[in-house]
Amino acid sequence: ALDQRVVNNSLYSGHACGEFGLRWDRWPSKIWASSMAFSGPLPEAIAVHHANFLIDKAPSADPMPKLEQLKQLASELHERKEQVQATATVRPWATFMEAARGCQAMLDYRSRHFGERRPGPEWSMLAEGHVARPGGYSEKAAKKRAKETMAPDGADG
Repeated sequence: ALDQRVVNNSLYSGHACGEFGLRWDRWPSKIWASSMAFSGPLPEAIAVHHANFLIDKAPSADPMPKLEQLKQLASELHERKEQVQATATVRPWATFMEAARGCQAMLDYRSRHFGERRPGPEWSMLAEGHVARPGGYSEKAAKKRAKETMAPDGADG
């Protein structure tokens, strides 16, 4: 994930544009990743699905969990296309979306890479007030602050 952090810092801070003249933009929502379940509902049209997130850990050499996710997504899109209203049954994709939004691994990932615990430079390309814009978080400094608040008055930490 270090390479992703370096690229994100370079792009979102404006460094890539200023130093290299690199212009970029985000993919349209029809290029969808399962980690985007946290960001809102499934788009109406999907051209590509990137199964980059699973609720349960799986060996990287085992393609079956991601293939199962792709089958669930295909089923969801088919049901939408056919406009089948499955009010009495639980649809697997809806279950995945709900589970992803509450999954502690996903919440931690988003906090560390795009949220209040993101280290690195300010991402000035993001709007003022965006949770990921400030950056600058230090895990080491946070642990030190926590340790200091736990130490009794007058104690050497």
